[in-house]
Amino acid sequence: MISYLADNKNNTMKNLLLLCTFLLLTSCSDVQHSDFEKNVETAKQWFEIFVTEDLDATMSFFADEVEYQSAFYGGPKMNREELREYYKGWQDAMDDITWEAENYLPGVDPETNLPNGSVRTYGHWSGTNTASGKSFKGYWYHYLSFDQNGKITEGGDFGDATGLVMAVMPDAAE
Repeated sequence: MISYLADNKNNTMKNLLLLCTFLLLTSCSDVQHSDFEKNVETAKQWFEIFVTEDLDATMSFFADEVEYQSAFYGGPKMNREELREYYKGWQDAMDDITWEAENYLPGVDPETNLPNGSVRTYGHWSGTNTASGKSFKGYWYHYLSFDQNGKITEGGDFGDATGLVMAVMPDAAE
């Protein structure tokens, strides 16, 4: 009888250890938000459209209510109308614009740290300044959050925008 209880206790402990191991492994798994892949494709499409310099098509990716962080030093968070002018400024000042993404990464809700379907990307912008003809290539980070309709509701650019503009300015007249 004692042997039976000892064997039963060992089996129970083994089962409990297996269950704990299973729960630990599954809780640490890389669970992705169901909209992430769809939002990555939307982000890729947005970058493809932006470089065509079609401002209306570029803006069609954004929700009516959007908050977007400027990349310029001290730059504000912008609404849709301000964002349109921001993009118009970039597109008017630069030709042959390209975006070379290094990656597209999942974002998380800042309050819960759970995947929320947003997209983060690092990469290089390059092109030529229309006024000086000088070329540029700069490393940038972008974040984009989406609503249930796949429209961008929040985003931002992080890179040395002020440095970029200064580097491609026309040379001073001597």
